[in-house]
Amino acid sequence: MSHSASERPESSPAQPSTYERHERALLGGAPTLTVDDVAVAARTTPAFVRMFWRAMGFANVRDDEVAFTATDADAVRDAAALMASGRIDERTFVTVLRAQSHSADRLALWQVEALVDDGVRRLGLDDTSARLLVLDRIGIATDLLERGMVYAWRRHLAALLRRMDAAVGRSGAQAQGGDELPLERAIGFVDVVSYTSRTAHLGAHDLAELVQSFELLARDAITTAGARVVKTLGDGVLFVADDLVTGAEVALDVVRVLEVAEQPVPVRGAITWGRVLSRSGDVFGPTVNLASRLADIAGPGQILTDAVTWAVLADLDAGSGLFAHRDLDAQQVAGIGVVEPVLLERQPDGDVGPRTRDAGEGSR
Repeated sequence: MSHSASERPESSPAQPSTYERHERALLGGAPTLTVDDVAVAARTTPAFVRMFWRAMGFANVRDDEVAFTATDADAVRDAAALMASGRIDERTFVTVLRAQSHSADRLALWQVEALVDDGVRRLGLDDTSARLLVLDRIGIATDLLERGMVYAWRRHLAALLRRMDAAVGRSGAQAQGGDELPLERAIGFVDVVSYTSRTAHLGAHDLAELVQSFELLARDAITTAGARVVKTLGDGVLFVADDLVTGAEVALDVVRVLEVAEQPVPVRGAITWGRVLSRSGDVFGPTVNLASRLADIAGPGQILTDAVTWAVLADLDAGSGLFAHRDLDAQQVAGIGVVEPVLLERQPDGDVGPRTRDAGEGSR
């Protein structure tokens, strides 16, 4: 039976896609606002909204693009109020916002890829099917993931403040001279030997197993012994320790753990001691550069240091006898000059297992 235009039933609104359902759940609804709308709602300027969005790590949007929700407007309003209070300046604000946004981007990616990998390994799915499963079911886990993130952030901030308090207590009222780098730290690099040739012909499964095995075992060895991972570089890991004995132990532990793993991963590395600058979640300075270059010239299973670092470590180790060393031939190192590498080893009768720090050793 035909209907006139006035008699035709209204068409039902299109059902939101799976992604759109997640977007609305995460952002408090579908996007309804433009840049100008957000500026009005947040009582700020479109320029501030764009600055906020870029610092978050997102691409610019057109003036007429409906891309934002009331949740975005609330966040921009909070940011504008903080800036207006004068408690921090714009540079600091942008740095903090970029830090949390970059970390959130990496965290979300890491979590989703882990869930995809779970679908491939545990459920026997191909990669595309595993991604479709995660896309369909991620809403079940978002509350748990969010609470876990907040808990982890609070725990790590508390640990950082404890280390800072201990470091300030050790330095006392001593003033730092001139433009000297502010922090004394042990810097360690460990990387996989011949990574490029080793992975050239690996498929996705074997490459993932190698990378994940290296990172998991290295991270566990580093944190168990009392140091902290700064970053991973695919085939390498950079770590930092607040004292040199811990740094040296960690470097040797990582090599040992990876050598005796169920699927051994041959690695090499270096440890150095000196002053560094900490910015953007990373560390910088000649001490970091030297550790990187020493790791480059180390042989499989070796941990190298330099003569100055060894002298400091030998003095610290005088009563314990944990470490041994062997002087190697001087080498010309690109960007640094002549370096006198020292092979760092454990004493044959020394403790060969990773040490777990007591709660009272939190300053490390």
